[in-house]
Formats: sequence, structure tokens, C-alpha cells
Amino acid sequence: MDQPSSRTILLSRNVSRLLRRGQGYLSRRGFRVVTGRTGREILELAARERPAASVIEYGLRDLRGDVVCRALGTATRAPVPVLIIGPARPPEIARRCQTAGCTGYLASPVTSAAILERLASLLGVQLRRHPRRRLTAPVSFGRTIQEFLGYTRDLSEGGALIESAIRFPPGRRLLLRFYPGDREQLIQPAVTVRVDAAPGEDLYLLGMQFVRPAAARARLEKMLGRQV
Repeated sequence: MDQPSSRTILLSRNVSRLLRRGQGYLSRRGFRVVTGRTGREILELAARERPAASVIEYGLRDLRGDVVCRALGTATRAPVPVLIIGPARPPEIARRCQTAGCTGYLASPVTSAAILERLASLLGVQLRRHPRRRLTAPVSFGRTIQEFLGYTRDLSEGGALIESAIRFPPGRRLLLRFYPGDREQLIQPAVTVRVDAAPGEDLYLLGMQFVRPAAARARLEKMLGRQV
């Protein structure tokens, strides 16, 4: 029997909009996202793409989510894990989807984080261990001579996203110095794990993973706590 693709995720259009930021996380782990506007279009895409998983809403334009879920196995000729997002009431809707074979039913309103967590579980991938928070602070790098690197976009206990005019390749190790306002600077070694072009700007977004973050955990927690 043909097996579904292990690198394609099929979403309905409204789910795709809700997971707009999460799609970057999926693509960095090698997954490709395709989107269908209607139930019939989702089934056509499923037959062609053989997705590893699908997330759809119950109230599609032309077909109910449970109808699409039941037909997906036939369209792909193999079982496909399906998450359906639908109303909490009446409870018959959730039961109808479960009878159709859906892997999980998420009652709306639902957050993108909750959807991504369930989807990551289905795909067997791990979500980011440390949630990031918005924080803008200047950053320099260097041990003896410090050079200006850029500004943080967000920060977590495990790393930072830095907007910079300098493009460092993945794997480059840097000694970073953060200057959070009038507080004492934070010095933290880090390694570049990804580099993306900043949308609409002649800059780069550097994904930095901290090396030995436990040594500075108290300072990081203090900085993050003040940014809530």
C-alpha cells in the first residue's frame, strides 16, 4: 500500500491563517505546508500530495469536516492523522468527527500554540523548549573588541532572534553581550542555528542558540520576567 508523504502537511485555509507564524517552525524542520480552500480542494490535494497529517476546520465552504475526514483515507489510500477544529457545542459535532475517524477534535476558540502542539505530537517533532518573549535590546559580539551586532526581536532562556546587518553562517559561535536598558549587561556565548532574510528590509534574522545557558539562567529569568 502506498504510504503518505512524511514531509507534507495539509491545512484548510482558515487554519493556515491561524498558524501563519507556526508554519515557519514547521518549514525549518523540513515540512512543506499546502492549503486547501474547500473540502473538495483538500481532498484533491490529499490525493496528490499524500500528507503526513492534516488540520481542517469543521465548517468548510462546501463539505463538513467529518465528511472530509472520512474521505481522506480513500483519497490517500492510507490512513492520515486528522485534527478538526470546530465548535464546542453541540457535543454531537465532536462525536460525529470522532466517528469519522479524526485523530483529535479541538473546540474553538483555540490558540495557534495549542494546534501546533498537537500537530507536532502527530509528526513526532519537538516544540521549542523555551517560549520566547518580545524584547528589544542592543547586542554586541566579541571577546576583546566588541562590535555592534544588532537588536533582539525576542529572547528566551535558550536563545534569541537578532536583527542584524551582518550575516553569520549557521554554526558560527559568538560571545554575545546584551544591554537591557539601564541594567547590567548580560554576557552569553551562543551559536548561530539559522539565518533568514528580514522581510522588506536589507537585514538578516539570526537565530542564536545559547551555549551553557544554565550559567546565566538567573539573569535571563530576571530579564524575561521584567518584560512580561
